[in-house]
Amino acid sequence: MFDVEPIYVACTFALLAIDVFTTTGARLNELLQINSTRECIQIKKVKEKLHYSFRAIPKGRDKVEEFYISKQTMEYIQIVLRMLKEHYQSDKIPSVEYRYSRRHLFPEPKPYYFQYQNKAMKHTCLYSCIKFLLHAMRFETQEGTPVTVKSHLLRHAFATEAVQRQKIPLDIVAKVLHQRDVNVTSYYSAPTPTQIAQAVGELHDVIASYVDIDEAILRSPEELQRELDDHNSKVGVFNKVLGGSCVTDYICPTKMACLGCKAKIPEPEQEHELHEVIKLSKDMEERFTKMGLDVEVKKAKEMRKQARIELKEIELIKQHREELHYEPIIRTNK
Repeated sequence: MFDVEPIYVACTFALLAIDVFTTTGARLNELLQINSTRECIQIKKVKEKLHYSFRAIPKGRDKVEEFYISKQTMEYIQIVLRMLKEHYQSDKIPSVEYRYSRRHLFPEPKPYYFQYQNKAMKHTCLYSCIKFLLHAMRFETQEGTPVTVKSHLLRHAFATEAVQRQKIPLDIVAKVLHQRDVNVTSYYSAPTPTQIAQAVGELHDVIASYVDIDEAILRSPEELQRELDDHNSKVGVFNKVLGGSCVTDYICPTKMACLGCKAKIPEPEQEHELHEVIKLSKDMEERFTKMGLDVEVKKAKEMRKQARIELKEIELIKQHREELHYEPIIRTNK
């Protein structure tokens, strides 16, 4: 017999931490600031749907800023809250002193979520939890050097994914990461060798697909102004989109091409919409093939591919929701 509580506690804290790191790009000190107060956790209801965020003071600032999170992240926060209430045998979690960097900004004790046994967590404790949760998962560089998963590394991964793969403008990613200097964001989002090789391959495909290439035309100030006016149209966190919900409050990074956009959280309740997309893409592929439009055929195939990926993500979400309510049966030998 052994006590399983420490294992459960470590995995629960690590799950919330990894989720926040990978979906918001937040820093470690911003994560540790999340607390159970109305000033921190924000829940807004727009068009009969709830939207969530937390407020924290970013690095180099002295005022709180908003970090938008998904419904899934909010559920993880609720799991941590219930765990702490059970641990303390109380309806509320206690207020404790902040113990990480820049603690002078947080002189008053608060009911921080990342706490245990009446003490707020430090980075060493949280990293131990993450390391335990990711046990047996090996990460290494192309040279074979082992990689330790930490918040800074996940922040780089978040920025690289947003800029290099999703083509979100640097200034918008800088806002998401709460960075003032766009040059720093550019460094964070530098492409990996694999992405460079993939981009070159895609360029070769384009060169092979087109015979005549028109001379590049510089955009006039009027054209630039029209593009700027177009960017003033936002999708935002308060909108239902195809197959899910948009979770960015910045200028739409994909010009409202929501299918496959990483700023969208797939919703199981909208699964049927993605099945309709698959049917539509098959019809489009057939029509464009007859018309001899090879590029449009590729677009139709990509549309179907992205819809299927999101359907797989929805299946994982549905499976996870079932597991949340799973109660294991523990047997002991007398």
